[in-house]
Amino acid sequence: MRQIPRTLPLALISLVSLSSIALAENADLILYNGNIITMDQAKPTATALVISGNMIAAIGDNSLIKRYKTNSPRLIDLKGKTVIPGLVDTHIHAIRGGQTYNFETYWYDKTKLSDALQALQNAADEKPKGEWVAVVGSWLPEQFDEKRAPTTAELSAVAPNHPVYIQYLYDYALVNESGIEALQLNSAAPSVPQGITIERDTDGNATGKLLGHIGSYNALFAQMVPGDPQYRLRSLQSFFSDLNSAGMTGFIDPSAGPASAYDSLFTLQREGKLTIRAGYRIPAMKAGAEAEWFENIMAFRQPHYDTGMISFVGIGESIVAAMNDGVQMGPGFTSPQKAKDELLKVASFAAERQVPLEIHAYTDDAAADILTVFETVNKTYPLKDLRWSLAHLNTGSEKTLDRMKQLGLSYTVQMGPYFEGPAILKANSAEVAAKSPPTRAAVDKDILVAGGTDSTRIGIFGIWQAIEYHVTGRSLGGVIQKPDDQLLSREEALALYTKNAAWIGFAEQKRGTLEAGKQADLAVLDKPFLTIPADEIDTIRSVLTIVDGNIVHETLTSTQQSVN
Repeated sequence: MRQIPRTLPLALISLVSLSSIALAENADLILYNGNIITMDQAKPTATALVISGNMIAAIGDNSLIKRYKTNSPRLIDLKGKTVIPGLVDTHIHAIRGGQTYNFETYWYDKTKLSDALQALQNAADEKPKGEWVAVVGSWLPEQFDEKRAPTTAELSAVAPNHPVYIQYLYDYALVNESGIEALQLNSAAPSVPQGITIERDTDGNATGKLLGHIGSYNALFAQMVPGDPQYRLRSLQSFFSDLNSAGMTGFIDPSAGPASAYDSLFTLQREGKLTIRAGYRIPAMKAGAEAEWFENIMAFRQPHYDTGMISFVGIGESIVAAMNDGVQMGPGFTSPQKAKDELLKVASFAAERQVPLEIHAYTDDAAADILTVFETVNKTYPLKDLRWSLAHLNTGSEKTLDRMKQLGLSYTVQMGPYFEGPAILKANSAEVAAKSPPTRAAVDKDILVAGGTDSTRIGIFGIWQAIEYHVTGRSLGGVIQKPDDQLLSREEALALYTKNAAWIGFAEQKRGTLEAGKQADLAVLDKPFLTIPADEIDTIRSVLTIVDGNIVHETLTSTQQSVN
């Protein structure tokens, strides 16, 4: 993380009431000759921007160069490049996924199974013999020209000296022959966690296919990853650097797991190596007694707070275990009355204390049960100003959205249907699949919609693929093509990950738009977001990412920058 030279104490810089003349004398960086998308309705575009300390001192046209020239700030000629507010992913399992980032292989960009297998072989060649090679979610058989998943034999052929683990979303997992041996699947006591079912052939031997659920798959994968804290710390730091390279300046993690999972994040903060604003929510870790859990965990904690680079944004996403429909694709989910009673306790406590929350609801049925509880709470403690949100809502109906609007709830949308389109279509009508997720309807109803990815298992980190999906409506492999009336404009899609994301994180007065007096979180893009072909939006990357006035990523050449 590289600091722009500063010539004024931050306490003074933060006083946005200082005259433009005073700020002019203390400018540290000027970007000019650009195409700046401010996301500020009062001034939607600009060509130049001035940073002083960690604040945006001014934004306007290229005449700012003359006004802010006296203190020899660094000048960058953008040569027409696009500038946007820093991107924020409001629902990404970054803390967990980041700590295994260097360990994993990713297939989401492969169009041929042969290329995917080659990537697996390349990863195996770089690892010590006997170490696991893993692809954990974020791929789809339909994305390959071959329209199928790999076989156990193919996995064994490309990595004969390594156990291989391939997880398809949360539907099933595959291991090769070395994986079968490593997990002792053909022994009397297989080394797999509770909840994993081993598929066997007619002779009783393991086929290499494993069935389970979110919790059991996570536990199984945890057995394979190095437990060295330094390895996890380096991996998380690498992950954050790659998020920066996409133009990301912040995220909110809805549930990272037990307290130990946060250690690496807090270490990076203490060491001054955190290059991205990290928000987090606390999940329930005591199934069946969630109300007690949250009351204890919140006893000495403010409802939400922001320390600058780390913020606490309330509770989520699994708030009551039995109310969580996991990754169910179709209708039919029901929650027991006991679970609804527990959610009533949790929600009443959170509403009375004004604790923000986000709750998981994949299906319309799960959302309906949740909203019934919330409507009861709302009679005593109004919810409209609490910034509560429903996450996912892949098959949400108009009725559900209307109930959310009435309560003042927001909606955090992820990109699950980008991968799960075939499963959603199979479990529902074509009409439901064509509107999944119901982002367009929510925006049209003036529900505050903020964007997430849900990566790294059911989403692609870096946000640009998610933005492309909102704009094109085309799921991975082209299984689902949403009609034009279900698409978002580019500006609408960008708003989900900038100004709306800032609102979800209680930071709209500080970030989310590029305005004088706001914190300098922004990205300069390598391609023109507003005019690039829609199906190439996912290729956009940042050439300059700034967080809190600090340069955290830069690939500008010397010919693109100068010092006055």
